[in-house]
Amino acid sequence: MLTTLPKLEFKEPFLADYGKITEFIVPFAEESMSCEITPMTLLIWKNYYHQKIAFCDDMLFVSLGKNSEIFLLPFAKDMKKAVNILKELTKSQNRPLVFLGAEGVRLDTFNSIFSEEFSQNESREDFEYLYLTEKLKNLSGKKFHSKRNHISAFSKSYNWSYESMTTDILPEVFEMADKWTEEMKKITDDTKSIEVENKALKEYLPFMKELNLRGGCIRVDGKIIAFTFGSPINNKVFDIHVEKALPEFRTAYTLINREFILNELSDFEYVNREDDMGLEGLRKAKLSYHPDILLKKYVIKYKG
Repeated sequence: MLTTLPKLEFKEPFLADYGKITEFIVPFAEESMSCEITPMTLLIWKNYYHQKIAFCDDMLFVSLGKNSEIFLLPFAKDMKKAVNILKELTKSQNRPLVFLGAEGVRLDTFNSIFSEEFSQNESREDFEYLYLTEKLKNLSGKKFHSKRNHISAFSKSYNWSYESMTTDILPEVFEMADKWTEEMKKITDDTKSIEVENKALKEYLPFMKELNLRGGCIRVDGKIIAFTFGSPINNKVFDIHVEKALPEFRTAYTLINREFILNELSDFEYVNREDDMGLEGLRKAKLSYHPDILLKKYVIKYKG
């Protein structure tokens, strides 16, 4: 164990921290398919999951929960040292050490050192859905017959067009987002996630270039009725952060999904559509696209 406990100062991540967070995460990005590897995931959802960050030497620590009840596996070349720091920290605070970890090299490294000291249980609501971009571009075969029908029916009913998202059209995007938010608040109890997401996209979309974001919109008769945006996990996997369509244009979700991939993501092999938050409707929607990879995530508890 460590003889001297490094001082970890956890704080809310801000836009100004994007560059530094990226520097710590990039060395692990190429070997990961998880959205936890994207700085934007931290920034967008920091006020919902209460994510905080702490830098220490060449290590980045990320906590979740109002009182840092759980940690992501550390972003550190020396996994043993980083985990031992958190062991000592939680011991000094007389509380359990719990991680949330995704399948991949970092978890494999962790298990090679600590498998006997920690228990692991699957966290189904945190599983991430990944799809081959070629499959979502073409939507071919019997499995996607209903998706093709959605697009065909939409095309017959509306005069639509696709447009890449730029900062020039953000006022229109925000107007649609506000309308979507108000409509959804009428039919859901989880108003906090909706409000957090709406505030975040207004905060970060003006910095699309600086944050390496790509986005797209669907217009009907000139009005934006659906949009989406995301950022790369690495050169192979693209992460979809937000996707919205106005309630009166429900089938536009199928269209914006396909058109965004067709127009913006031809250079990526996989699309990560993140988790379903344990919501039955969201899970059904993501399963309907038949994920090629259901990336497992685990709650990992220190037995000590």
